[in-house]
Amino acid sequence: MTSLASFPARRPLFLSVLLVLLLGLASCGSQKITFIYPDEAMEGQLRLMKMPPVYLDSVTDMRPPSQKEGQGHFFHIMYPGDDSWEVPATQIYAEALAQDLEQTHMVELVPLQAQAEYILSLDLLALTCELNRSPAAFLLTGAIGAGAGMALGEDGSDRAKLGAVLAAIAMVAIPVPTNNRAEAEIRLTLRDRSGDILWQKSCFGEYEAKKYLTATAREDQQLVNEHLTKAVKRANACLLGQLRQFLLERAQPSGS
Repeated sequence: MTSLASFPARRPLFLSVLLVLLLGLASCGSQKITFIYPDEAMEGQLRLMKMPPVYLDSVTDMRPPSQKEGQGHFFHIMYPGDDSWEVPATQIYAEALAQDLEQTHMVELVPLQAQAEYILSLDLLALTCELNRSPAAFLLTGAIGAGAGMALGEDGSDRAKLGAVLAAIAMVAIPVPTNNRAEAEIRLTLRDRSGDILWQKSCFGEYEAKKYLTATAREDQQLVNEHLTKAVKRANACLLGQLRQFLLERAQPSGS
């Protein structure tokens, strides 16, 4: 049987494993992030009323620099920055809104402004995720690894060395709780063909959840899918509910 006293001879193996894990931390999150917006049946049809033709105009990006650039490291991270998105954030939101509008059957989206009764412009005020890790959680996992090393080592020097390596590996490899928050804030402005503002509202959508992740994990794509899509959906539900009420008040019966 191989004695743990031979640990010093095997130390390069432990350090190699640790190095691989740390390199994994540095390389995670390098792929471009896509926004996979879920389909959802939303009934918003103006009953007994014709669907007004609406043209989706430009999206103005009014997010703060911290959201555009991404911010923070390890314990507090704001993501994705613009460099991480596969397509611009303005396009991401415009496509999400168009999808929700089409699924509500509230309006008819038209490709040309000349065909529209209303022009809808969009201001993107917020679109981001935040991940927060607690330093205390890593102290706990480190203590677990150190305790294992102290228990397995054969003498004082061996215990100290083995405890230090296992503590480092445990801090990297054991999942710890993280707090994840996503937010989306949008302002919509509805104008008539003359450019006069008829309606303007802003709504904020938020989603929070906890998830266990290792130190090497940056599951940005998964967290965007699970959290940011819900925040956008909530903001759009708020906006389209108010838009529907406005259109009902102005709508003309079908065939009139």
